[in-house]
Amino acid sequence: MNREEILEKAKRENKDEREIFVRDQSMRWTYLAMVLSGAVFAFIRESNGQPMMDLCATVCISVMVGQLYRFIKMREKSCLVMGGIALIVAVIATVRFFMGH
Repeated sequence: MNREEILEKAKRENKDEREIFVRDQSMRWTYLAMVLSGAVFAFIRESNGQPMMDLCATVCISVMVGQLYRFIKMREKSCLVMGGIALIVAVIATVRFFMGH
């Protein structure tokens, strides 16, 4: 392929690399904010004697879905490991939630 063919192909795909990069970075910040805020609220609820497993399950399910999606698209083993860990914690938290903890 020559330069003109590559440029034409890129125009047809109509994908802006900066837009993709910004979207990916925003998802990382979203995950970070969700995990940190979930941890803060879980700590506050736990210190007040309230159950907090629903927050833990919600955060872990969200992280799991995101990581497994990335694994399917990118085949990065680290995403599979993180998704698996999040799945295990989500299952444990969900069971504990239904048990009243």
